[in-house]
Amino acid sequence: MVLLTFLISIPCFSQKVDFDRVVTPSEMGTRNFNAYLVQLAWINSPENEVLDYEKDLREFEFKAEKKDWMDDVRFSVNLNENNLNRDTIFIVPGTDPSGVNQTNLFPIFNFNASVSLGTFTNRKNKLGIAKQRVKIAESNINQKKLNVRMEVLKRYENYLMYEEILKAVIQAEENANQALILITDLFKADKATFEDYNSASTSYNIAVEKRIKASSELKIAQYLVEEMIGISLDEAKRMRK
Repeated sequence: MVLLTFLISIPCFSQKVDFDRVVTPSEMGTRNFNAYLVQLAWINSPENEVLDYEKDLREFEFKAEKKDWMDDVRFSVNLNENNLNRDTIFIVPGTDPSGVNQTNLFPIFNFNASVSLGTFTNRKNKLGIAKQRVKIAESNINQKKLNVRMEVLKRYENYLMYEEILKAVIQAEENANQALILITDLFKADKATFEDYNSASTSYNIAVEKRIKASSELKIAQYLVEEMIGISLDEAKRMRK
């Protein structure tokens, strides 16, 4: 009984995603710089524009389907050709005009309208199909928003990580350089061995190599973010301010 109550209560805790919070609309301000990068990535992507165009197309198709039944309506108008000459009366000589037998010329015209019964039978299904296509287009957009947000934040997080790594590596290089300068002076004064000098020189060279590699990794991380947002990261920071 407890398990059944728990299973029934599960849907009460579900919450539908607000996709305007996943990707903030262009006309709205963003909460932080991360959200701003996600917004830029969405706005500046031609691939995302295609999804918006697809949604617009499906909405146009749905609206057209609503009015499509009118194409099956047929109208016809039949004029009574006798009315074209209704004011002309032929009188036989020697007869009383008032006694002439006149034919009833009404109605002047006949109006008919018809529609196929299949139009209304299939209308609900056609509208349902068109409406589902709109929903599919919307779902594709929402899924892409989730993907874009995840990819942008992941790339920017890597950028921040490599930025910190570079700072640490630069500090290590400075320390290795100071150690090398000290050992060099001691070596010149015969207070340090060649092995000491060689070890300090090797440590410094390794630190330089790590700094070059870390700097390159940071640049690549920056380019990966810029690939998503469509502009340079520096420009995005200036625009955010």
